[in-house]
Amino acid sequence: MFQSRKKANNYRNIGIFFIFVALLSFLLGLVSSSVVAYLIALLFFIASLFFFENCETWGIGAQGEEKVAEYLAFLNKSYYIINDVVLPGTKGNIDHIVLGPNGIFVIETKNHKGFITCSGDWWKQRKIGRRGTPYLGNIGSPSKQVKRKAVLLNRFIQNRFKTYLYVNGIVVFANAKARLKIISPTVSVLRPQEICDFIKYYRSKTTKNINLKELEAELKLYSRFSQ
Repeated sequence: MFQSRKKANNYRNIGIFFIFVALLSFLLGLVSSSVVAYLIALLFFIASLFFFENCETWGIGAQGEEKVAEYLAFLNKSYYIINDVVLPGTKGNIDHIVLGPNGIFVIETKNHKGFITCSGDWWKQRKIGRRGTPYLGNIGSPSKQVKRKAVLLNRFIQNRFKTYLYVNGIVVFANAKARLKIISPTVSVLRPQEICDFIKYYRSKTTKNINLKELEAELKLYSRFSQ
């Protein structure tokens, strides 16, 4: 289970608890005609909306990571997959790391929807609101994100194994409702169904000068993923 899924579940459970308390307080207000009970019910109901909103946000991210992980599982046994890694001394997580005989890959998963354009490292997301009104969403720069994480993994390998290995960054858009317009990207931008073939046929510098099994074991120490 990804950390994002755990957070989504925690927010959902807290939201359900707050709804339960709000309901009890409301019923108490009906029985006792207590204004205080009604106010408590209202406050807990409003608070529950915050937790359900966060549950939805984290759940959307988790769905994307889970979808990509399902596709990566089709790679053969010569590849090692480590999910949800937070390297020592860093804050953000690496969604997926793939170690293979033909290269090392860092994958940044996005589950955004809407019309997404990329020009180099510049990204823009255009969405349609509930009332049909278009607006711009904040997507940041997924390509810069994954390149930064690739550098961090490269440094980790150099420090632990005293060898340099090129790390290839990939951005994967998991949401089928995303419409992509990619112009001169600085990293590979793929859909989940394309990821395995891309990795299998990718030609990078050899990884023969490092024991991938040992590297996998080292990286698993920093994985937050649980079965």
